[in-house]
Amino acid sequence: MTTAVQCVYCERFTLRHHHTAMAAQGLGRCALMTDRPASFVSPLWRRSCATYQPASAAKAEARIEWLRDLRGEGA
Repeated sequence: MTTAVQCVYCERFTLRHHHTAMAAQGLGRCALMTDRPASFVSPLWRRSCATYQPASAAKAEARIEWLRDLRGEGA
């Protein structure tokens, strides 16, 4: 059984992809989604994932800060 995780905290997740319109909406990609080139995931949605790999705290915090700025939630 896997626990609920958020992609924003996973090493395999990225907001840096060539689909800038999707990134501008706060949607990212998982490195394992190679068979689904037009699929994106919410970084904050809780999901079960057997391949989750924790990212460094600094990387996760940078992503969260970027998302806050994108949504106008900064400062």
